[in-house]
Amino acid sequence: MQQPITGFHLDAENHWVADLACGHKQHMRHDPPWMERPWILTEEGRRSRLGVELECKRCDETGRAVAEAVRAALAAAARDAYEEGGLSGLCAEGRWDLALDAMRAVDLTPAIRRALGQEPQKG
Repeated sequence: MQQPITGFHLDAENHWVADLACGHKQHMRHDPPWMERPWILTEEGRRSRLGVELECKRCDETGRAVAEAVRAALAAAARDAYEEGGLSGLCAEGRWDLALDAMRAVDLTPAIRRALGQEPQKG
């Protein structure tokens, strides 16, 4: 996920780190011949990069975790409703309707919060 650079700071080892709009950080090392970033060495160079977007791998990981949590919550709601409909004697079409309604009604907030690490996992 692309995120703009909002600032820079030095880490504990005096390496420059880009502050991203999402709140994540990325090291910006000038380490020739592997990394060529001479602009990081000057205030003017760093200022010229403000607003430039970088690929934030942590945002990508978070997005995948949220997507998987949502997928699992919807699948569980559908499966539970489908089984409940079968126990209630509904035909296959009625069971699918019940499952679809359950997916529409499920509160995804707890699953998303768990995926984001904002709520403890429930066993």
